[in-house]
Order: sequence, then structure tokens, then C-alpha cells
Amino acid sequence: MNPLIRRQTLGDLLRRSAARNPNKTAIVCGGTSWTYAEFDAICNRLANGLIASGVKTGDRVAMLSRNSHAFAAVRFALARMGAVLVPINFMLNAEEVAYILRHCGAKVLWTGPDMVELGRKAAAQDTQVQRLLWLPGEDPAEPPAGMEHFEGLLSADASEPQAEVDARSLLQIIYTSGTESLPKGAMLTHEAVCWEYVSCLVEGEITAGDLILHALPLYHCAQLDVFLGPGLYVGATNVITGKPVPDNLLALLAKHRVNSFF
Repeated sequence: MNPLIRRQTLGDLLRRSAARNPNKTAIVCGGTSWTYAEFDAICNRLANGLIASGVKTGDRVAMLSRNSHAFAAVRFALARMGAVLVPINFMLNAEEVAYILRHCGAKVLWTGPDMVELGRKAAAQDTQVQRLLWLPGEDPAEPPAGMEHFEGLLSADASEPQAEVDARSLLQIIYTSGTESLPKGAMLTHEAVCWEYVSCLVEGEITAGDLILHALPLYHCAQLDVFLGPGLYVGATNVITGKPVPDNLLALLAKHRVNSFF
């Protein structure tokens, strides 16, 4: 029996949604629109590209970025290859970001278009970060000269990544705000997050017919794991924006006929 049939990891949830609804729109962000089949293949290509470039199962990979289609792809690519996502609050200063990078032992840091300098300053403060990668945002932009970037890793093949990942593998480390002490990292497995998704689907009545607008930051577990993850689990369509201001939100609600918004 194919072991993938019974395995229950975050990457498997997306693979099954793509098998059920390959031609349905999964992700919309700015001028980018991906079907479930396209999104599934992109996540595999990205995972295989990261593996080929030296990222290993268990490596902590940090994200310092506003919401984007690429943020969602990295999230599922890391899950597929067994690396650990560490999303970081982009409103922190360089010293605060550096503390989280040191504490989790991140070796790779993805930075959004307007976070490159913040990422460089933080990574330079006695961290284990070896590589800074550029993540495209909602609006068109060019990566800084000489910097590794998202599109450069998509030339890998779209086969299922060869990685030892199971339900009890560590999926992500989500840091607390640190308002009363230094931030604490909550270590969550694939199994823990998948069960949390089931609770959200039941209590939130999220269905495949939903068209969900994701505007609050994906570095936070609310938008990432209460809405985006469950939405992809059931095959909903997900509109992502990194600009949570009234004029933009009202335009997106009308344009895409959104029926679910947190």
C-alpha cells in the first residue's frame, strides 16, 4: 500500500484537496491566481528546490514578510520537506527579530520586499542564519541584485519531495508577543495543527463553497491556522492581501464576491 494514503501531515491535506478539485482556484493574490493543481505543484517544486539547495528536514526556516501568495507556498513547501516554519512578527525591530532567530536556531530567513533591510540587520546579530531568501509580495517587485529568490527555486521538478515526515514531526514554532517577558516559542506538530483545523472547520462552518479574504497577518496563528489552512483543507478559494486598509479591502470584497472575512 502507498504510505501516502494513510499519512496525515499538512502537506497531505493540500495534496488531497488538489486531487479532489484540481481546476478550482485555490489562491488569489494581486495579479497571481493558482488553481489547486498549480498550487500543489508549486509547493512541490519549491520544496525540491530548497532540498537541492541544502535545506534539510528539521531545519528552522524563518519568515519575515507581509501576506502573499508566496508566503502560502513556502508554508506548505516547508511542511512537505519536513523543515520547520518560524513566522516572525514584521512589526518587531531588528533586535527583537534577532532574538527569535537565535532562540529557534533558524538557518534560513525569507524576507518580503519591504523587509530585506530589517532581515539583514537582524540576521547579522549573532544568529545562525546562513542564507537570506527574497519572497515576492502582493505587488510586482524585483529582488535585490545577487539575492536568492523564490522564482529561482521553482525550476526543480514537481514530484513528491523525498523527506521523512510524519504526523508527529515538528511543523512550526509560533512565538508569543513577549509583552511580559521574552517571547516563548510554541512547538506544534503536524498532528496538532491538523486536529486544530478540524475544530475550526466544525465550529467555523468553513466549507468548499467559501471564498475567504485573508487580510490579517499570516505570521499569526489566527489567520494562518484558523482560516487559511482550514480553507485549503476543504478546497475553498482564498484571496490573500498584505494591505489591510479599508479602500483595498472593500475593493477586494466586491471584486471577488467574498463571503467569509475575519
